[in-house]
Amino acid sequence: MKRTSRILLILALVIMTVTLSAGMAFGDGNEGGLNLTDTYPKDGATGAAIENFDVKLYFDGKLTKEVLGNKNNDCFTLTDADGNSLPLIVLYDPKNEGVMMILFDYNTEKKDSEGKALRIKGDSEYTLKISGDLMADNGDTLGTDQTITFKTINQSRNSLISMGMMLILYAGIIFFSMRNARKKTEDEKSGSGYEPVNPYKEAKRTGKSVEEILEREKKKKEKAALKAAREAAEEDDDDIEPYLEEGHYRVKSIRTVASGGSTYITGRKAAAEEKAAREARYAKNAQKGKKGKKK
Repeated sequence: MKRTSRILLILALVIMTVTLSAGMAFGDGNEGGLNLTDTYPKDGATGAAIENFDVKLYFDGKLTKEVLGNKNNDCFTLTDADGNSLPLIVLYDPKNEGVMMILFDYNTEKKDSEGKALRIKGDSEYTLKISGDLMADNGDTLGTDQTITFKTINQSRNSLISMGMMLILYAGIIFFSMRNARKKTEDEKSGSGYEPVNPYKEAKRTGKSVEEILEREKKKKEKAALKAAREAAEEDDDDIEPYLEEGHYRVKSIRTVASGGSTYITGRKAAAEEKAAREARYAKNAQKGKKGKKK
């Protein structure tokens, strides 16, 4: 029992320690006031967008344009790596009353010490400073100044990567298209025996007209197609087993009676020879009759 109580006491102390640590780690840092709970991009982030550049700030209080107006406009400062202060537009999100958006003002011409227009650049570091005087609708303030530092996307590197991926994609499409075309041609050649030729090169080689070459190729192609169809039909016929009545058997080749050792003579050969001789005599006599009439 004592051991169980000791274990429960230790667990209670551990839970209390974890709870206090979480409160210190994730505490608002301004008890009873306004607190910044999240940002986008986050502090230390890389790859922030250049086009439509903006920073979103999430607070645990209510901030609206109707109540605050322009009171918080001077609470934000965006500087580049050279310390130049960039023009900003401060907006409140009407759908989320605890969200503010800080945008770069593209319509305001502001120049650096060298007379160049200030713009959001790629692969560059920027720092947004939020004043502790930032106020919520109920009058609560942020209390302490806070900063967010982040880096924009390297546009040129991303463009090169995108271009490289596109080239790889196109190369793959071309490669597989050529391979499929070659395979199709090989299948056609092996299947029909017809090999297409370039009519212009063939006409130049043989001295014949292109029309003659095309006509010849058309006939060759039709002949090859008929041959392929005939061979396919024969293959289909070979696959079909013929129906044989009982007592009948299939043989590899036709054999005569004499090849089997029989000496029986049917007389059909002699009759056929006699008929052929008789017809030859009739034809000869008819020819003589025609010559006699001409005389």
